[in-house]
Amino acid sequence: MRPDIFREKSPLSADDCFVVFDRRKSSFTFPVHIHPEYELNYVEGAPGAQRIIGNSIETIGEQDLVLIASPELEHAWKDGECQSNDIHEITIQFHPSLIEQYLDKKQFTSIQQLLSKASRGVVFGKNTVDRVLPLLRILTLERDGFYSVMKLLVLLYELSKGEDIRVLSTATNTVLSNSELLMGRLQEYVIANINKELSLPMVAAIMNMSKSTFSRFLKSATTLNFTDYLLDFRINMAVRLLKEETPIADIVEQCGFNSVSYFYRVFKKKKGITPIEYRNSLRKQQMII
Repeated sequence: MRPDIFREKSPLSADDCFVVFDRRKSSFTFPVHIHPEYELNYVEGAPGAQRIIGNSIETIGEQDLVLIASPELEHAWKDGECQSNDIHEITIQFHPSLIEQYLDKKQFTSIQQLLSKASRGVVFGKNTVDRVLPLLRILTLERDGFYSVMKLLVLLYELSKGEDIRVLSTATNTVLSNSELLMGRLQEYVIANINKELSLPMVAAIMNMSKSTFSRFLKSATTLNFTDYLLDFRINMAVRLLKEETPIADIVEQCGFNSVSYFYRVFKKKKGITPIEYRNSLRKQQMII
């Protein structure tokens, strides 16, 4: 895998079975990425958003349920033509080892076949989504660790019995377009320098573009101008640090905000709540089993 793909670090530890995120959001801003964990991702209320799985790029409808079972399969969801400000996302990440130990047993044949297809990413049709959605919602509420693992296995089995499963990517490892490569280069530079003062002329020069060319490229790739792109990047990085229980003062410094008061002001404008309130909501939404 090329080094320009963003490698996500999941909060799932080696001692945990899986992690569940149940969250509301107003946009998709996470870059194309990979991670070693398998992922089941459900999105509702985001018609017009763009789903990227390997070399598959599609516009999603009101509901989207995808399973990814490959550590090297690039994936992301982007705003695209989505106009919604109330997107509901449920994400489950689990270690491959959680299920691999059972895959040679005949009772798990259909799950093994599902995971084989999901190495290229699979999307489930409406009939399967409607059938398993109650199970998925119940899983987000279950607080007993043992029962949660059992419910996850039941969910995977029910998914494996679906007759409207479609494989997405034609390859598990794909070549990105020039635009995606440029965005990867931009993201790497911003990540490395996020705690510094960054200007459009400075970044355009790093990208070997004129200011106007860079502005047009960024607008085309993200629909954002440079100021909004940089602010979103900082806010998203702050969210990840809030999840990791990083002190507010350290978040301000690491993300390049001018002051604590400025951070609070722009964060509340973007998220509707303060950083502390958001951290408390993350504690309620995140469940590691």
